Amino acid sequence: MKIFSHGMDQLTISEIKNAGYTVITQNVLPDPMQTDGHILIVTSDKVSVPELRELRSKYNNTTIFYIYLQKGVKGYHAIHMLCESQYIHFLPPRTTASGIIEKIQFVLEEEGEVRSNLIGFFGSGPGIGCTTAAKLFARRIAAAGHKVILLGMDVYDPGYDRKTSISLDQLRPKLTGKMIRDVDFEGFIKQDGYLYMPGNYDFLSAQDYQEDEIQYLLAKAGENAEVVIADFGSIPESAAWYVGMQRSALRLMVTHPKHQYRLESLLELASQLDLHPHDFNFIINRCNVEEMISPKNLALRFGSEILMEIPYYPPFQDSLPLGKKDLQQVDEKIHSLLVALGLVPETKKKGIFQ
Repeated sequence: MKIFSHGMDQLTISEIKNAGYTVITQNVLPDPMQTDGHILIVTSDKVSVPELRELRSKYNNTTIFYIYLQKGVKGYHAIHMLCESQYIHFLPPRTTASGIIEKIQFVLEEEGEVRSNLIGFFGSGPGIGCTTAAKLFARRIAAAGHKVILLGMDVYDPGYDRKTSISLDQLRPKLTGKMIRDVDFEGFIKQDGYLYMPGNYDFLSAQDYQEDEIQYLLAKAGENAEVVIADFGSIPESAAWYVGMQRSALRLMVTHPKHQYRLESLLELASQLDLHPHDFNFIINRCNVEEMISPKNLALRFGSEILMEIPYYPPFQDSLPLGKKDLQQVDEKIHSLLVALGLVPETKKKGIFQ
């Protein structure tokens, strides 16, 4: 199976080639006879949206991928629908090279070989407790004897009150130059048994981060820890949020029953990345505050599972004041996560695998 590319950048093409595919770069659209039975990937700067129907008609025996490059949270749902109607595989803005490879593998019904050790935390709104929940999991996984790196990947909030010598923006020059070394991770803040890097303090640079920079950092962190936990925050218009959605092995959405309208928008956006409600686990924060909809009904409405419910506590800074019983429940959930990541074996209890 050959892949004909018209518009993809050279770095993405190289990564697809490294995944074992034959990629043929085209300066113009190839002859339809050449692509018969193969894959054609085109970008929106080479083929405009109005030309998609003609493209499908011309390449009627070719599997077509359309990479839409215009960034923005809104504006491409109608284009996705048009692609679906023309049997064209749509790839939204900010799709990374690995996301394209996974889409190719899905279409060709191939098994992906890449195993991720990344747990991504996402919030349904600012202040929902995404950072605190990520720190809770990092602390308890570290207490179980695993090397954990916690990355603050929220480009709009560092998640840490004090200014530090290490943070996402402080590391930015090494991301841009692809110069991170293993020793750099040892310079992270040592906190509760894990290594921690706060997020971005430079608010004005939030939109400057590039997807390949974020993907590079996640890959390097994955080489230096058994478990990487990343706090991607709650604002989807960032390179980190999009990469996190694509690369996380497990996606934990920290939310609240009041946020059902926000969840609807976020899950609709995630669907553009071929993610579905069952790809998320909810962490319901402040769950014993009386609301119109219960946590259980919230999860049933969207088709996601509840991983855990965190009771209401007075304002806190860095960690949840959980009691012994609550911590035991957290550790049981964490054991399930570690089993899913292949880091611990399943254990039998009363004849039943858990």
